[in-house]
Amino acid sequence: MSTPARELRSMSSFDPSEPAIMHDYNSGEVETWTGENEADFRKNSVARPDGTVAWRDFVFDGWGHVLGG
Repeated sequence: MSTPARELRSMSSFDPSEPAIMHDYNSGEVETWTGENEADFRKNSVARPDGTVAWRDFVFDGWGHVLGG
């Protein structure tokens, strides 16, 4: 398992309607988020007590803007 880079933001501030990069705790890889799965994410994601968000086979523990900043 791995931890996200320090520059990634908390999942509590993630807006699934916006493009982003997201760190998957399970794989240690960064996934590209386009926003096209917004409705499914809002309906089926589970915020966990440790600040991560489980959705499908992912456990996201941080996100960032696609172009930085």
